[in-house]
Amino acid sequence: LCQSILGTVLAILGTVLAILGTVLAISARFILSGSALAADRVRLVDGSTLSGKIIATSRESLRIETIDGDREVVVADVAGVYFDDEPPQLTQARVHFTNAGYQTVVEKLDQAGDLESADKTIRQEAGYLRVAAAAKLASAGKGDVQAAGAALTAYLRDEGDSPRYYDAVVALGDLQTALGRHEQAERTYSQLAKSTSRPLKARSALFVGLSRQARGDHAAALKRFDALLTMRPQGAAEEAAQGRARGAKAVSLAATGELDAALGMAREAVRAAGADDYAALAAGYNTLGQCYEAADRDRDALYAYLHTDYLFNTDPATHAEALARLAELWRTAGKPDAAKDALTRLARRYAAAPQARSTGASEAN
Repeated sequence: LCQSILGTVLAILGTVLAILGTVLAISARFILSGSALAADRVRLVDGSTLSGKIIATSRESLRIETIDGDREVVVADVAGVYFDDEPPQLTQARVHFTNAGYQTVVEKLDQAGDLESADKTIRQEAGYLRVAAAAKLASAGKGDVQAAGAALTAYLRDEGDSPRYYDAVVALGDLQTALGRHEQAERTYSQLAKSTSRPLKARSALFVGLSRQARGDHAAALKRFDALLTMRPQGAAEEAAQGRARGAKAVSLAATGELDAALGMAREAVRAAGADDYAALAAGYNTLGQCYEAADRDRDALYAYLHTDYLFNTDPATHAEALARLAELWRTAGKPDAAKDALTRLARRYAAAPQARSTGASEAN
């Protein structure tokens, strides 16, 4: 009996030692690999975060070494990347970019100084934030449009392996859209379809459809939106693209006379948008406003555009659109002072936008 008990004790002790050895091995892995293993962070669009060491990047994906092994993430699923050794000004610039503080982005990057000795991925991140912020400022009439476009084009030429490559493609397309150059924007957005990533192909279909819509080709736009909406979404990025496609489809439905279906889709687009996704909410309320206008419900349209103006005004393109429509609706409602205020703010904030030129807003400033 004693021998049996002793054998059991020794067996348990052996198991404990084996577990201890595994724990020590894992600890040694952390120690030997340095603190960098858990230093870099990749925030995903689904809200989760990966911590570890980024060991490879390309325009299509990045690879991060985590405690659970290597993980490859396509760039369309990445909401943000934070490097262990990045300067604090870069971290601050990224936050301000997310919050549409584009002038502060430029100032913070200037404060970061020369980054030539920094890791390539850090240089590419800082370079993207600089050219994208300059494009946003230019589209709002606060910078040189030609210089902003040239800077984005140079980034795409020189940084073809950057994880921010496709973000820069979208930034260039957005600049062209803000200036009313929809045919150019369509060609730019089409570059997303060359990616091997499904979410980027989905975004290409969305943006090309929006470009067609802006040119009044609603049949072609609806074809793009329907193709996107028939896909079975695989992840948060594709779901977001489909959400915007529903709202955009509502605009084209309203333009072709299908008002009930348009209003239903517009309301659903607003409900489906995330509470902190101001761009999607602004687009949704603008869509709702357009549908109400098509249905001769100007009072409801006013309220929809006011949501964008006062609550979700961080995106230059959607805010400029809302201000232009508010000016017209206030004028129709017999409120000339409110109309003038909308035109004045349109001219002051978005002088380069096509809405400012088409409404004669510059004369109101």
